[in-house]
Amino acid sequence: MAMAIALHGGLPQKADSTAEQIVAIGKRLGIDPLMDSDLTWIVEEYINAPLPDEWSVVRAPTGEIRYINSRTRDNVVDNPIEPRYRKLVVIIRSARRNKIPVDEVTLMELMDPIERAADVKEMAEYMGVDVDKEMHLVWVAKLAVIESLPEGWEETAAVDGRALYVNHADGSSTEDHPLDTYFREMLERERGKRAPYYSTMPAWYCENSVVRYRNDRAADGHTLRTEVVPATGSFVDMFDLYGNRYWYDLRSERITFDADDLREEPAALTIQRIFRGYRYRKDLYAMHWAAKKIGTLWRTKKFQGVLRGLNVSRDQAARCMQGMWRTRVARITNSKTVFERLGRVGQRRGRKTDKTAGLQASGYSFLVVRRRVTFLQRALRKWILHKVVAEMRTAKPHPYDFYIVRRAAKVIQRNWRAQLLRSG
Repeated sequence: MAMAIALHGGLPQKADSTAEQIVAIGKRLGIDPLMDSDLTWIVEEYINAPLPDEWSVVRAPTGEIRYINSRTRDNVVDNPIEPRYRKLVVIIRSARRNKIPVDEVTLMELMDPIERAADVKEMAEYMGVDVDKEMHLVWVAKLAVIESLPEGWEETAAVDGRALYVNHADGSSTEDHPLDTYFREMLERERGKRAPYYSTMPAWYCENSVVRYRNDRAADGHTLRTEVVPATGSFVDMFDLYGNRYWYDLRSERITFDADDLREEPAALTIQRIFRGYRYRKDLYAMHWAAKKIGTLWRTKKFQGVLRGLNVSRDQAARCMQGMWRTRVARITNSKTVFERLGRVGQRRGRKTDKTAGLQASGYSFLVVRRRVTFLQRALRKWILHKVVAEMRTAKPHPYDFYIVRRAAKVIQRNWRAQLLRSG
């Protein structure tokens, strides 16, 4: 007949584990005693880990150890918690191979799984985490559920049923969890970081694909933040007592083991966002095209206005040039007549001489010739005046010479003006 015995992990609690037993257990968990000597702590955790409440261990008369489930009546040889620790070894090795840090929350959850998934939902509500906008912070609530009481603290029940936390070091007690302040500060610190990007790529749904940092600064001083997380909607990933990964919906409290179920909602939201972006870009392009068309019409109208202004200016310039040309032609024609009359001044009757033929053929107007003649007359009078003054300086002065010259100059000017008046 089989005999029930007390068991912690994979060994009966009747003697200390020997080195051979530790090596044998390590090989079953996938730990190489030579290459993975730093993972022997997993073997110790496995040995000291208790069995689930519904499981017990018995030793058959043949000495074989078997594990029995009181609810399902399963009778197996392998320890039911062994797959959980094998998965722990696989995750650590995968992180080493990919040269990425191991997520602390995943390690702690595999060593001490959460038996009641609803505790995470209640803790998120208690801490004020919005599952609609802050799903990337639910891991803080899950860590608060996993974390045990500090050393020296004990949870007890008061007379009225309220939970009390007693500190045996100083004898004090409180209704608040001693780690409430620590996790609330952690939550506020994580809220201050940039929100990660939600990805629906299948690679982000594998185990230990996300590293959730608990500290703000790395050794080199830069801020540690979670860059990418899988888009799971309102689902949070968890591990059961046997190491199986499942997802728990914080809204409907639904549980699923298929990652495709939790990708449906984010995929639908992504498609809606893409469609809204397409509609927005389409409307934006239509507005851009309309604005471009309006701009083209406005530039065309403005150009037409400028062109009309140029045409008007051109017509005005042409009329002005024509008027100036007609005026010049008329002036030259009239000037020829004046020159002809000037040529007949002082001419004897019956004698025809053309003294102004050169002026008539030159095309100069009378005004231009008169200005030039006036200039020459002034220059001649000035030259005569200088000459007379010079002669007066060298010759013997006469009191009447200056007055005689001035009077002669006035007579010449008067005669010239009279001649011009008669010719005009």
